[in-house]
Amino acid sequence: MKPNPELRLWAVLLSGGLVYAGAKGLVNGWNGAQLFSGFLFGTLIALCLGIPLLLLSDRRCPGFRGRHVLSGLIQALVACLLIRVSTLQLVLLSLGGGLAWSALYSLLESAVQRLAVSERPSGWRLLALPLAGALTLGGLAALLYPKGSETVVVLLLGAAIGAWLSMLVCWPVQWLVERWLRTAWRHVIGGGLSGGLIGALSGVPWPVINPQGPGAGMGFWGPLLTHGIVPFVLIGLLAGGLFSLLNRLFRQPGVAAGN
Repeated sequence: MKPNPELRLWAVLLSGGLVYAGAKGLVNGWNGAQLFSGFLFGTLIALCLGIPLLLLSDRRCPGFRGRHVLSGLIQALVACLLIRVSTLQLVLLSLGGGLAWSALYSLLESAVQRLAVSERPSGWRLLALPLAGALTLGGLAALLYPKGSETVVVLLLGAAIGAWLSMLVCWPVQWLVERWLRTAWRHVIGGGLSGGLIGALSGVPWPVINPQGPGAGMGFWGPLLTHGIVPFVLIGLLAGGLFSLLNRLFRQPGVAAGN
């Protein structure tokens, strides 16, 4: 496995999101709703196609220089087929989107290759972080949602969102944390930072602090822990703790005990 695999896979998602957000902005106008939906759609296409194609090409044809161009064209073609555009738009958007994705990803991968390696590459570590996010958010969604026939749907939806956010946000954050911190709590710290970053990107406000301070009891702690960015941080801390536990349980032989 090549160095910094989490950053390489993150670059696949980021490239897909940015390219399709830009394409949707050009076609439908530059507004927040169009850009967000395009970014979401692009990252999902990159997750379902881009990452498998990258891993396959790394294994089967690592020396083929046009593999990223081919991957980008396939992703763009499937995306255009899903949204049912005209034949002319299909050709133009597939070519333009595919070439744009391959150019952006090649640029990001070149930057990743020049970075220092944070830790020994491990396939399990790539899966453990999305798994921790899926278990945390899916479990909380099922726990907080009223019990009924839709509980399983809520659980699966929460798990899917948790895994997606973990790959899109937590992969790069954990890479930075593991590079700069050596404490055994670094995964928990990274989870809290990731949760705070997700909350900030979501536009949630900072909590309003009760001027009476902790002496106000639940009048102080209730709004602090349930509103604003703090719940995102707490969920991130929980996911980081779970990731740390999974990492210790399934640590590969030869990896340092502090990991």
